[in-house]
Amino acid sequence: MSRSVAVVGAGAFGVRHLAAYRSLGVPVRALVEPDAPTRERVAAEYAVPYTYASVADLLAAGRPDAASVCVPGPAHRAVAVDLLDAGVPVLVEKPLAATVDDAAAIVVAAERTGVLCQPGHILRHSAPHRALYEAVRAGRLGDVLAVSSRRDRPRTLSRLFPREHPALLTAVHDIDLALWYAGAPVVEVRAVTRTRPGPASPVLVWAELRHANDVVSSIRNSYLLPEHATNHTSDLVEVYGTDGVAHVDLGHPTLLVQGEPTEAPDWLLSPADGGGALAAELRHFLGQVAGTEPAAVVPLADGLHVVRVAEAVVDSATAGGAVRRIPPSPPHVTGASADVST
Repeated sequence: MSRSVAVVGAGAFGVRHLAAYRSLGVPVRALVEPDAPTRERVAAEYAVPYTYASVADLLAAGRPDAASVCVPGPAHRAVAVDLLDAGVPVLVEKPLAATVDDAAAIVVAAERTGVLCQPGHILRHSAPHRALYEAVRAGRLGDVLAVSSRRDRPRTLSRLFPREHPALLTAVHDIDLALWYAGAPVVEVRAVTRTRPGPASPVLVWAELRHANDVVSSIRNSYLLPEHATNHTSDLVEVYGTDGVAHVDLGHPTLLVQGEPTEAPDWLLSPADGGGALAAELRHFLGQVAGTEPAAVVPLADGLHVVRVAEAVVDSATAGGAVRRIPPSPPHVTGASADVST
C-alpha cells in the first residue's frame, strides 16, 4: 500500500474517497480543497494531518505517493496533468474529463511521463456487475448480441448540476458498462434528449450505440423522479446473448427505512462506512501503484473512449438524433482528439 495518499477535492465524492481509504486502513495524509471552511471541516472529520488550497501547494510541500482526483469534471485536466507531470499516480473520478480534448491531454501526459492514471469507473468494481462481466466473458450467454441499461434519478440532479449534461454525468456509467460487456469500442451513436420546464440541461437521454463487433447497446437516463424521492440506486443493466439473457437489477434497495425522512442507503457502491465498490476500486488502484496488480480493470484508453462516446451522444441529440460515427482511436493519442463525423 502507498505510504502517502492525497485526496484532491472535498466535495461529496472526495468525502466518499476519504471514507473508503479509511475503511481500507490507508491513512490520507493530505487534502486539497480551495474552500477553507470545507477544507478544515472535512480534514478534521477524517483526521487528515495536512491541508492545502491548491495542487501547487501540495507539490511544494512534498510529492504524495498517489492521489484521488475528485474535483469537478472541467478541472480534471489541470489537476491530473499537474500531478502526472510531478510523477504522482492518479485515480481520476469519472468521467476522465469533461471534453474529449481534455481527456486526450490527460492520456498524453500519462504516456509522456509513464505514470499511472486510472479512470474511476466504479461499476467495474461492483460485485454484481463484475459477476455479470465474468459470466459474459466465460461464454455462458453465448455471443453477446445487445446490452441495455436504465438509470433513473430524482429531479434534484438538475438543480445540483445545472450545467452538466446527463451524458457526461450519469450516462457515463452506462456507456462504460456497454463498452465492457460488448467487448468492443463504439463506432456509431444516435441519441435524443428531452427537457422539462425549468432545468437548462436535458432531463432524459435516450441513446443507441453500435459497437465495432456489431453488438448494439441502448442507454436510457432520466432525472424525472420526484425532487424528494429516496435517492437509492434505481438501475438496471441487461445483456442479451445467443444462448441466454442476464441482468443486474438495483431497483430494489437493500435497506429501506420508511420513516421521516424515508431513507434507502447506497449499500453497494459507496456505503457510509466507506466499503463497497469504491473501496474495491481504491484497493485495485493502490495495488496498481504498488505493482501487485499489473492488469488494469479500466484501461486508460477506455476512459478516453467513454468521453468520446458521451460527447457524440450530446452532439447527436443536439442535431435531432443524427447519426454520429466515431473513428477508431489511433494507437497512440497525439493530443488532438479524433473528430466525430456525420
